[in-house]
Amino acid sequence: MVAVSFEKYLGLLDDGLGSSAVSHYRKPARCHLSALCDRYGSDKGSLTESGHPYPWPAHNYVDYYASLFGHCRQYIRRVFECGLGTNQPGLPSTMGRAGRPGASLRVWRDYFPSAQVFGVDIDRSILFSEERIQTAWVDQTDVTSVSSLWQSNALDDFDLMVDDGLHTYEAGVTLFEGSVHRLADEGVYIIEDVSLASLLKFKRYFEGTDYRVEYVRLLCPQRPPTSDNSLVVIRNPDRY
Repeated sequence: MVAVSFEKYLGLLDDGLGSSAVSHYRKPARCHLSALCDRYGSDKGSLTESGHPYPWPAHNYVDYYASLFGHCRQYIRRVFECGLGTNQPGLPSTMGRAGRPGASLRVWRDYFPSAQVFGVDIDRSILFSEERIQTAWVDQTDVTSVSSLWQSNALDDFDLMVDDGLHTYEAGVTLFEGSVHRLADEGVYIIEDVSLASLLKFKRYFEGTDYRVEYVRLLCPQRPPTSDNSLVVIRNPDRY
């Protein structure tokens, strides 16, 4: 894709969608989800600007997630996430040597007190099992691997499915197409860490489908507006 300005990206994203919403808010001094991220070392959010096991500023995804689930978190029964947060330096999307694999799975487990959490990753060395957490291996770039994952696991009707894996458009589509059938009727499927270029690719991908899709750009002072701090939020047709 030819390089374009940030303003041009916004125009291309808005083209054909017709509607948008902008929410301005003051980051809460107390946020249970952010506190859990700090406790376990997830970069999905934070209450502090330092002391993290990762070298970049935290995302502010959990501010958005708290608005989605804060009122109903006790009713969430099943959560899926791709990407455990490998700390192997040679692997893509590594959290660095100080990273804490499984951090976000533990965040979900504690935030959703009745949920079973199922996580997958390509790094076999970080797979683990804990109270209400299971993990398995998958290569989200491989259609056969994703299909085999679900053939060998009976878990279904996920209330929340999160792709925090390789962070490429192609890998995102492969995982989505092979996994969305396990989403509950009223569940939410979220693709994290989406660059502006990939945001436009996802927009073109979902055009003509019946999925209800939001392209969410999150802004925070620590991250430039052109960073990969965006989400693609997908719901089944006519489910709001």
